[in-house]
Amino acid sequence: MMVRALAHFPVRQQVWDASLRLQVVRARYCDEWLAGRRRDAEVRVFGPDHLGLRDWLHDLCTECSELTAVTSTQCQTVESFAPSHKLNQTLVERGVRMTSFFDTTGGSDAMTEFLIAAEEMPYHLAYGPIQLKVFDGERVVVEGPIVDGQRSLMLIGGLEAVNAAGQYLRAVRETAVRASELSEPEAELTSRQQVIAELLCEGCTDDQIAERIGLSVRSVRYEVARLLEALQVRTRFAAGVRWARTKSDE
Repeated sequence: MMVRALAHFPVRQQVWDASLRLQVVRARYCDEWLAGRRRDAEVRVFGPDHLGLRDWLHDLCTECSELTAVTSTQCQTVESFAPSHKLNQTLVERGVRMTSFFDTTGGSDAMTEFLIAAEEMPYHLAYGPIQLKVFDGERVVVEGPIVDGQRSLMLIGGLEAVNAAGQYLRAVRETAVRASELSEPEAELTSRQQVIAELLCEGCTDDQIAERIGLSVRSVRYEVARLLEALQVRTRFAAGVRWARTKSDE
């Protein structure tokens, strides 16, 4: 089951715009590092040594007091994610302030269900086309340059990189819903609430919903409030995601 509603919200464009700025900054760092002009960037080549790469990321995570990450589940399984989940649990127990956003577009149902079931973890479902990690709001890990035909990760700092990452994360946060919110029992909705939930999935405003279904804006707002209560969520976005999840299970 994928939470397809993430792709329909207007804020998706805001995330895309913010990601473009981050991509420009990342590309400049990559070009300058390859030309030998970027000494403040640390690059780690993937190669066959995935364990070495994991150890490097592990060390960066354990040294920080605040960690924010955007991760895609597209190429992950529950088994492959297990070591990262275990590390995340350790970091949270140590008091690290963590926020993890997972883009489930193209990912497996099993991974999404795993994230939803991890109620004690600060996991969120969101739209995030660029994967990254931000440590203490000062250092950023993004995909690095191609080195001898192999992919790499790059650790960068500096005001420009941090600001671009921060703008991107703020946009991603606008699309996010706490994964554990989707674990509540499914609610019985009235026919009108089901129609409104469908329109929320499309990203419609109260005014647009009122025009589409022939209600006053005041009545729509009342129905949306009842809908949030019925679905046991706090935001319109969470309601849309939860309803999309319910529909995909039918």
